[in-house]
Amino acid sequence: MNVERLHAIAIAIIDDISSTKAESTLQQLVKALQNQVSQPQAPQFQQQVSQHLTTLATTLKDAPSNSFSPAWKETLKELGLHDLLGNNLLIRIQEIFQRNQITPTVALEELQTLNKQLTTRKASLEQIISSFRNLGIGAEELEPGQCEVGVLIPRLAINNKLNEFASDLNELNRIFGAFSELTTGTRPDFDIRSISSSDLNVFLTMLPVVAAGIAVAVERIVGIYKQLLDIRKLHGELKNRGVTTKELQGVLNHANNRMKDEIEQLITELLDKYYDKKDEGRRHELTTELRFSLNKIAKRIDKGYSVEIRVQPLPQEEKAAKKGGRASEDAEHIQVILAASKGLEFLRLEGEPILTLPESQNNAEDKKERKI
Repeated sequence: MNVERLHAIAIAIIDDISSTKAESTLQQLVKALQNQVSQPQAPQFQQQVSQHLTTLATTLKDAPSNSFSPAWKETLKELGLHDLLGNNLLIRIQEIFQRNQITPTVALEELQTLNKQLTTRKASLEQIISSFRNLGIGAEELEPGQCEVGVLIPRLAINNKLNEFASDLNELNRIFGAFSELTTGTRPDFDIRSISSSDLNVFLTMLPVVAAGIAVAVERIVGIYKQLLDIRKLHGELKNRGVTTKELQGVLNHANNRMKDEIEQLITELLDKYYDKKDEGRRHELTTELRFSLNKIAKRIDKGYSVEIRVQPLPQEEKAAKKGGRASEDAEHIQVILAASKGLEFLRLEGEPILTLPESQNNAEDKKERKI
């Protein structure tokens, strides 16, 4: 991760804590519970505890952090903040009370620890933001209506080699190019927004309509693949127990056929939604390109890649642009992105990759790629 992206994430976290009033409400909850422990016969303190819990339940469910991109959520885990924001914080608070229904003193101790963690980390982030600003380090924040597609490329997938990394970037360009033609009829070069070397994250600027098409496709493929995780795990366990490759082929065939069928259905839906030209010949060609592009996405997810799509919503006045205008169209695409992005997440993979879908009409290339 680069410092500009860390700066943007730090700002977003502080904004999240501020918008939910998590810190102040948690402090009030601690104080009310402390009073309840000291004066258990006073009903007003029990009521205050209940009121603060209700407030937290309402505000934390709507926390902006609940909709952070997969990469940002991973960063929260790295910073020790994933369970101090939004729904995760609410779950943690609720579990404290569930475990200590008859021991409020223990609940108080746990809440005091939780409150201290949140306060300390918030102060640290504020210091980071202040230092970045003093040093003139900007933040990678999106402008209204701006979209960003990020791809995490596992180092193992490219053997940590520059030439294989370059080849994979070319493949990503082809994949996204197919979606660009599908949605806009053109194949422009994609601008690099940033590159992170720690995890080989590549972030590209995209038009809302192109990003929307990619978001719909990736969200669907991730959803399908999540249904195959048990098969992947079972395949690995059986292989470790000495089951032969030939005997395991049926398991692999089932997983590949399932993904293949779903991708064929997805191609039809994407073409119906985004392709509005009368050129049936080009539609057929694009169908083939989309098939290979979706196969490539599925196989990369199978290898541990992750795709995230971020977008900054338009201001209300732009959303209200006259019907048929560019701003109105962008607002619709942004809503598609926001809805689809909720289904994108890092998958915790066990076992070896299981998909062998073709990525081109050249079988030799596919066999070579599978050895990587």
